[in-house]
Amino acid sequence: MAEDHVHALRIRLMGMGVQEPERLQPSSLSQDSEESSIQLLSPSAALQRLFGLLSRAAFGYSVLHIVAHRQLDSGWAIEEGNTADLAEELLKEYAHTAEVLETKGCELVVWELGRDGLPCRCICPSCSLGICLCWVHGQGTLAEARRPLLTGESTPTAGGFAVTPPRPDSVAVVAGFGQGDSIVAIDDHRVGGAETVNAMVGDFQKAISAHGPGETIRLQVRNASGGVRDVRLTRDVRTPPPKERRLAAIVFTDMVGFTALAQKDEARALELLEEHRSLVRAVLPRHGGREVKTIGDAFLLEFASALDATACALEVQRAVRKRNQIHRRDPIQLRIGIHVGDLVSMSGDIYGDAVNIASRIEPMAEPGGICVSQQVYDQIWNKVPAEITEMAKCRLKNVSAPIGVFRVSVPRSG
Repeated sequence: MAEDHVHALRIRLMGMGVQEPERLQPSSLSQDSEESSIQLLSPSAALQRLFGLLSRAAFGYSVLHIVAHRQLDSGWAIEEGNTADLAEELLKEYAHTAEVLETKGCELVVWELGRDGLPCRCICPSCSLGICLCWVHGQGTLAEARRPLLTGESTPTAGGFAVTPPRPDSVAVVAGFGQGDSIVAIDDHRVGGAETVNAMVGDFQKAISAHGPGETIRLQVRNASGGVRDVRLTRDVRTPPPKERRLAAIVFTDMVGFTALAQKDEARALELLEEHRSLVRAVLPRHGGREVKTIGDAFLLEFASALDATACALEVQRAVRKRNQIHRRDPIQLRIGIHVGDLVSMSGDIYGDAVNIASRIEPMAEPGGICVSQQVYDQIWNKVPAEITEMAKCRLKNVSAPIGVFRVSVPRSG
């Protein structure tokens, strides 16, 4: 799961043009000196260690979710492929896994106590019969302890939405909003009391959206000392960055074994990386391709047609093979994935399922090989000088329908 999450983050970073951090690797979850030592742990202690790592990852993604929203990298500006949605998806997977481990913890402790010759001594009715329900009670207590924090009147927003320092150029500043204020009502409707925090946020957003640009919104605001005042704001609607939707062929390339080589000989790995980039960039213009981004050892490329994309991929692999014939002791090997689909372009970046699918297909290629989706195959099957072999249909992570994948064999010559 961690490897899948790291892969998804790399794709998103590529779309944003952000250089990949050195520690963006699954192993970074367990590289702390305290946790990297090899030692024999009891099952419950091992479970506790893993639970701590999962919880830390979930907390990190919750922070990323907030930062993405505040930097307009969310669904308010980018419908698909934004960082906020990605962070939320990965957060839920870690949180769910942590919850599964947490519920198993009580059962595991009971097993360990029994193994160590410490039978149940409880005198409740069920335990008196020899039917120990202590671990079930432990699970129930855990669920009840958590529930008031997440629902009902005990939610963080039950008494209103706390106002963080508002944006300096906003109407809220003009209205006198400050730290410690809480919004308790909008248009005479109380804020809070919904089933979940997100439901309350959604209700509040809908109430604001019911007002057109320039219309007045009436709020009741409670200050830090408990006093309540009426505030009127004029709705200010911000225009998101312009975006374009189009159909394109997406090519995703990746160097085989780059991370391992970088750990062993960083200087040589960087030399091979630059050589790889030069090879790709020399071929790209001949097929009308556009270099969208590079991140780490990977390329994200865009083409007007599947045929152009495949022809470019074939020429790149042939160029790499020719290079390796000269440098046999220090080869470069690439995997390439190609997909055709609808994408959203904004400020030079591209987003959408097409990018995700291309990145998921790429690891299925053999070193030095190319894999394409069914959509690409339908457009190239009798137009490229290469043998194309159908692979079994597969389900790709975060893609609802099975995807047909085909392996394109790079000819030995030509």
